Amino acid sequence: MSNRTFQTIGTIIKKEQLASVEHDTKSSALILESLMPFPGYHGTTVPDRLEPDSLFVVTKVMYNDERILRAIQAVRSVYPFRFDAAPGTVNLQNNPVNVIRFKQMSYHAIAELIEYFRESGIEFVKAKKVAPYTSLIRIRKYFKMNEIYENIFHDADNSETFYIQVPIQMRWNTFEKITMQLKYNIENNNFDAAQTSLFTEHGLMDMVRIYDQDSTPAKLKFIQNNYLEAISKL
Repeated sequence: MSNRTFQTIGTIIKKEQLASVEHDTKSSALILESLMPFPGYHGTTVPDRLEPDSLFVVTKVMYNDERILRAIQAVRSVYPFRFDAAPGTVNLQNNPVNVIRFKQMSYHAIAELIEYFRESGIEFVKAKKVAPYTSLIRIRKYFKMNEIYENIFHDADNSETFYIQVPIQMRWNTFEKITMQLKYNIENNNFDAAQTSLFTEHGLMDMVRIYDQDSTPAKLKFIQNNYLEAISKL
């Protein structure tokens, strides 16, 4: 094994249930939140939370990723606290919209942070009621990971997140079908899966992101073998 490490930009694609924030954020911008951040994982520690895992603030313009990344950089230089933000896309009323995804940002702090982004030139959609709905979410973010087994990587910033290298990028429906079949065939199916692609010196590398608080080497390798076997039959 090469013990590869990656620190690079990539994209994560997942499906989650979104809705407008019900908490009073004191912001005039449209803020969506993920009602179940890891829908395939059914532990008690993820849903039972007082603050959101992720907030998605909808931009008025379809800014390109570079524009959002530069705004994030500009705000970080003046905002007094650290924050995790990334550009992304979700579906809203059957149309794609751009968002800035904020992770581990409290309800009471988001309004002030949004104003910093407004000052950097980013415009946002006005707040409105959005009932719960399911959407694919695409987030462009920075990844740091280390190879722990052959073609299996561990997230350097999150001990419960792993990545399994796969040979191709699957259509979401195919990926979802394979994941559901896998969950029927594994005794402990309490994990969440998403698609990931990384920029490397050799091109794009495709991966499956696994979130699992109770992972074991045997379980990760079983999941890996099942994905590889299913992909070989496509």
